[in-house]
Amino acid sequence: MQTRETPAPASGEDSGARPDPVGRFGLRRFATSAGLLSLTSIANFARAVIAAKLFAITLGPSNVGILAQLLNFSALVSVVVPLGLTTGVAKMVAEGRGDQRHVTRVTITASALALSSALVAAIVLAPAAGPISSALTGSSQYALPILLLVASFPLYNLSAVLAYVLQGLADVRRLTRANIITTALAVGLLVPLTLAYGLNGAIASVLVTSALQALVFGAVLWTAYAARAWRFIQAGFDRALAKQLLAYGGILLLGAVANQSSLLIVRTTTVHSLGQTANGLYQVVFGLSSQYITIFMAWMGAYVFPRLVAEGRAGRLNSLLNSGLRANLALMVPILVISIALRVPLIHVFYSASFVASAPLIPIQALGDYARIVGWSFAVCLFAVGHTRSHLLLIAAQATTWVLLATALVPQWGLVAIPASYALSFLTYPLMGIALTHHWVGARPDRTSILLIAVGLVCILGSLAPLYLGLVFAPAMPAIVYWLNRHELAKPRIAV
Repeated sequence: MQTRETPAPASGEDSGARPDPVGRFGLRRFATSAGLLSLTSIANFARAVIAAKLFAITLGPSNVGILAQLLNFSALVSVVVPLGLTTGVAKMVAEGRGDQRHVTRVTITASALALSSALVAAIVLAPAAGPISSALTGSSQYALPILLLVASFPLYNLSAVLAYVLQGLADVRRLTRANIITTALAVGLLVPLTLAYGLNGAIASVLVTSALQALVFGAVLWTAYAARAWRFIQAGFDRALAKQLLAYGGILLLGAVANQSSLLIVRTTTVHSLGQTANGLYQVVFGLSSQYITIFMAWMGAYVFPRLVAEGRAGRLNSLLNSGLRANLALMVPILVISIALRVPLIHVFYSASFVASAPLIPIQALGDYARIVGWSFAVCLFAVGHTRSHLLLIAAQATTWVLLATALVPQWGLVAIPASYALSFLTYPLMGIALTHHWVGARPDRTSILLIAVGLVCILGSLAPLYLGLVFAPAMPAIVYWLNRHELAKPRIAV
């Protein structure tokens, strides 16, 4: 189920970790940190698996397609409504972590902005629920679910701000606790409401969960304040801080809007051109893809990105980015191989037999994800070193390419055009992303990295072998990267 996700805990000063060698990522520490930083994504994945199976059994392909369309609309609005108040909140809290008044001013200011923007959005969107339903699904009968989603925006917005305050305070234990509690509550509400009321019940669970999530994060932040002997006093809304928060969030907002808009447009094109059942089948493909990509992006944002900011010199970045790419290939190629080789059993486990027709589409989508992983391993540094326009250009180019290709190819290719255009669009990441990175900071894949990229592609193609023989390629990339880093791994290191 596609609900709002809280940020993954960031690695921080409190971990006591020994720094990686200058100018590179140590494979052991990278893998350990990636595992820790993926805990929130894994919890969300477990929730998504339960939701996917529940929807497949109770709703069927047609209603799953409708539900996916409604939640994609919600996701798009949820990107715009927070005004980019995400990483900026954590950054500003972290800058004044020991200053009670500063942290409280940031919390109150960001919360006020989040609630105000969401309330305005709800007032604007509620009267248009019928037309929105018609535009998204071809029918106005889904106006009630849209109203329920719109009503959930304010409290989800508030929860997100409080979560990023906890991240800025480096209070990983409390943030993790809040994530686990809200995930359990979300699943506990989703199952009975969906079984009792079908599609409307699934959407109603989103609204109820928003209220419970706000309460949980508010309570957890209160305990964090109590542990520091702090109180919410002597601070209020700060206009100067509001301007800083909005300015910082602007870049992140534009990129997120481009991503979500392209997804919504492509999914809407699928509904109107191929029907609701086709859209439901593609949800299987996109759902599996988004789960492992979310895990990848979590550790890139919380572990890799801070190192790039700290060591933003071209001479170091080349080695740093190449070692990061190798670690990413070691971690992600096995996941892609397993997803392709076991695609039919995974559909039976996570969905149902009625969705097996989507199995041939999964390898095509995975090729696009592979290009995304390779490209983003380098392009992630563009924002870190201040080249925000190049960062936005890359994201906008991929989003635009996907929409244009999907619109052009769907009439000729049918449903296969959606993952095919997705895969082709993400070629912009390694092509443009690496070119821009080389232009601005002089970094690009070295010979070893290029060889590993080629090996990774062979592993992914090999995973298509019949009778699950493709699974033999799963350990190949980790084994090769391990061998290349065997001298480092032979030395004892302190884990994160």
